[in-house]
Amino acid sequence: MSAAVPNYAFTDPFKEIYIPPIRSLAPYASRPGTVSLSGGYPAPELFDVEGLQEASDRIMPNLRGFLQYANVEGQASLLAALIGLCGERGIACAPDEIMVTGGAQHGMALLSRVLLAQGDNVIVEDPAFPNTVQAFRYTGAHVHGVPVTSAGVDVDALDEMAARLKPKIVSVVASFSNPGGATVSRENRLRLLQLAVKHRFLLIEDDPYGELRYCGEKVPPIMALADAQSRPWVAYTSTMSKTMAPGMRVGWLVAPAEIRRRCVSAKAADDMSNPVWIQEIAAQYITGGRYHEHVPRIRAAYGARCEALDRALAGMLGDRVGYVKPEGGMFFWVRLAGEIDATRLLPYAIEKEVVFVPGQGFYLDPARHVDRHAMRLSFVTVDEARLTLGIERLARALDACEAREPVAVSLA
Repeated sequence: MSAAVPNYAFTDPFKEIYIPPIRSLAPYASRPGTVSLSGGYPAPELFDVEGLQEASDRIMPNLRGFLQYANVEGQASLLAALIGLCGERGIACAPDEIMVTGGAQHGMALLSRVLLAQGDNVIVEDPAFPNTVQAFRYTGAHVHGVPVTSAGVDVDALDEMAARLKPKIVSVVASFSNPGGATVSRENRLRLLQLAVKHRFLLIEDDPYGELRYCGEKVPPIMALADAQSRPWVAYTSTMSKTMAPGMRVGWLVAPAEIRRRCVSAKAADDMSNPVWIQEIAAQYITGGRYHEHVPRIRAAYGARCEALDRALAGMLGDRVGYVKPEGGMFFWVRLAGEIDATRLLPYAIEKEVVFVPGQGFYLDPARHVDRHAMRLSFVTVDEARLTLGIERLARALDACEAREPVAVSLA
């Protein structure tokens, strides 16, 4: 006889468990033979295992010391290496402005925790990366979506919303956004800084994809464009997950010293510190030059895959879809041109052994104000031949859906 389950008193944000749309597709995406365009993972065959092994070997003589507890804000060696990387991106930061995190998402969660309270307002891009939205909502804050276009966040709409809502935080992915793939222009980045000062909100730039540019003119991070007046209103998060390896869980946060100090305190309550051993490997990998050798390799490989997906979409789907080719990152935001919406197409695609993520799941309120014809296609984990095969299968799925053929897959 099983015991009765207690009626636990969960806090409001956790009374219902949120399952991101990407996670719910995992059983289909992992089927043998299926071409998965759904996940936002880097390509495992491109991980620099040899370079990371060399970096690990170099720290082995001092391993005993690296098995101890560490500074919550991060190892001095890694912080110095990250300050150097920031400098290469045009961001000058002092040691009391930077800290190591367990990925860019961890930095977002820390900022949320130290700045937001029940009832505060936050503005994010809509559509947006669902985990970012959840980090804000878990504080009890009200999360509002500002429209985005193929050029990124609608700055005029943001100005109006900020005047009305008085947000504490505005969060953007200015380079190759997830899911839209858009890049915010230099002009609009400067306007975002002006709005942060005008409306007195913290502008968080989430930059996981900035190193992955394949074409077009490089645009500096928002923080790199800040002046003395606007710099106190900007925070920056980035990660090694897309360029080194996500399993290392190494990211960083740059923020005004008073904010960073409180984020360090909040992190101490989370995990005490990132693993010292891993931090030292990452530091060696960067300072030893291997990182700067590896990034161009993955940029070339992903760029070729981006081109392959563009050719396949244009050649096999033509005017049945609309999209703007991204200048970098990992995603195409594709819109079906006919009457069929992406959610209706998905079971047909799964049956034809190709998986994508319907765009509806990236909107703040999936029941309203969504583009039901949109879908996100991730291209970096799939080689050029399989990308072509995947779009060929997607075209056949669209044919079957338009013909209203029976479909065995049920996502109910």
